[in-house]
Amino acid sequence: MICLSPEWVIKGQIDRNILPELKFSPIFRSLMRLRGMDNPDEILSFLTPNLGQLRDPRMMKDMDKACKRIAGAVEQKEVVGIFTDYDVDGVCSAALIYRFLVSLGQSPPVVFIPDRSTDGYGLNIRGIDELHDQGVSLLITADCGVTACKEVDHANALGMDVIITDHHELGDDTPKAYSVINPKQPDCPFSGEDLCGAGVVFHLIVALRSFLRDQGMKDLPNLRDELDLVAMATVADVVALSGINRILVKEGLNVLNSAARIGISALARVSGINRKLFSRDIGFILGPRINAAGRVSDARKAFELLTTQDEKKAQSLAHELNELNRHRQIQEQKVLKEALLMLDQGFDKGKVIVVAGTNWHPGVIGIVASRLASIFSRPAIVISIIDGIGVGSGRSVDGVDLHAAVTSASDFLNDFGGHKMAVGLNIDEAKIIQFSGALDRLIKDSTDAKERYEVDLKISPLDITPMLLDELEMLGPFGEGNPEPVFMIPSMEVVGKKRFSKGQFKLFLKHSNRVFHTLRCSIDLDSKELPRFVDVAFTPVKMMGGGHNYLYLALKAISPV
Repeated sequence: MICLSPEWVIKGQIDRNILPELKFSPIFRSLMRLRGMDNPDEILSFLTPNLGQLRDPRMMKDMDKACKRIAGAVEQKEVVGIFTDYDVDGVCSAALIYRFLVSLGQSPPVVFIPDRSTDGYGLNIRGIDELHDQGVSLLITADCGVTACKEVDHANALGMDVIITDHHELGDDTPKAYSVINPKQPDCPFSGEDLCGAGVVFHLIVALRSFLRDQGMKDLPNLRDELDLVAMATVADVVALSGINRILVKEGLNVLNSAARIGISALARVSGINRKLFSRDIGFILGPRINAAGRVSDARKAFELLTTQDEKKAQSLAHELNELNRHRQIQEQKVLKEALLMLDQGFDKGKVIVVAGTNWHPGVIGIVASRLASIFSRPAIVISIIDGIGVGSGRSVDGVDLHAAVTSASDFLNDFGGHKMAVGLNIDEAKIIQFSGALDRLIKDSTDAKERYEVDLKISPLDITPMLLDELEMLGPFGEGNPEPVFMIPSMEVVGKKRFSKGQFKLFLKHSNRVFHTLRCSIDLDSKELPRFVDVAFTPVKMMGGGHNYLYLALKAISPV
């Protein structure tokens, strides 16, 4: 939703004399300084990330132990099980382990993906028992398990070794697993990197490949080919796109656009993408379709899409995921409409939004929480109540560690987990009001982005050149921790608009004898007309079509002059 009539906060100004040794435009050089980089070597290293800059994965705690155990399982032809989550990060993590082990000649691992509605999130007894019944002696978790002490004890009692790979925050106790690989462990030398689950798994298979090579194994796969999965998961899981993640996503996008796997190519086609893929395509187009399987159906369909080598099957699965996403959108709009109605009717909107409804589809509450957080610029938690028990999903905003706040209010909860930007929880219906009040007191007030809107630089329309667009492309991939640059041009003339359904518009803006087209965006005009002249905050976007590059403005905020 486009922010209307904000108070502008211009974070920097153009300095045409800054960093003269760099052959970039003054705007780009000023932008790099604004982002805290004023050393030419640091800037060039940031703009040209490569796999040689990755850290040694063997630095992770328990990594050598895990590699030895998995190598032993490969040598002894043990049945390996994978227990993963049902979202993009989970299915990509499982696909990474699965594909690597199969490439070694190992029998395909047995994969268990819980059902969102009946199992909920995380390692569970039902899945462990099912894997044990199929002969699994080594269980590897993907994107889950770091708080599952009871469940790991159960697996141990059945004679299964458990290797946990996870990136979520740790609980008070660490499971007694054979190996726990999570860089968030306080005594892990690899700490400080905000990896997603697939990022952790990628480091595991890189270390495992090195271990197997040192043991004399030959014809090992090129793991660069798997970086498309890591990029998908990293962008979709909204972890920081800085440090190692920036390298993984940048290289992963190159893989996506040069040798995309059958399933992702099919999904892109049915989604209407017939051009180069960008990180925003993962976040807004491909990721939601992969997530849709676990939200409203069976996440195994997404896993099969990412691992199949059959083009016909890939095309069929891609169409199915596309239809599931349509169904997910219908359910999402229903829950969002009811939640907004509650808020319009005076439901308290404090420093955090907590809304609850009966029998809301649990597969869409996370998306609705994200929408509410975006609309109201504050953390939001959406809870679906079924038979007196609430299952909730929360999303945060910049500057608010939602996981820390929920941890402090966890006395009201049956269970919870997640990270600073996203949480999941389970709560008795009778405690929701108390929990909401406690959470509201814990979260510090943040600036109201509907009244104040930060932009990087104020520029002229004449500053938007092909050179600047190429420079901004180097700054990507964009996402959490590396946001798209936002510029402001004052007093642009609205010379036309095209209306679409659901309150979406495309605007035509003129300034300095140049007419700019915006991308389609949502604007809540409340039956009001836009004035003739507006100040506009935007990100310039270069799109290719018919062999030509076209410039669009991705609107962020507008204000009448």
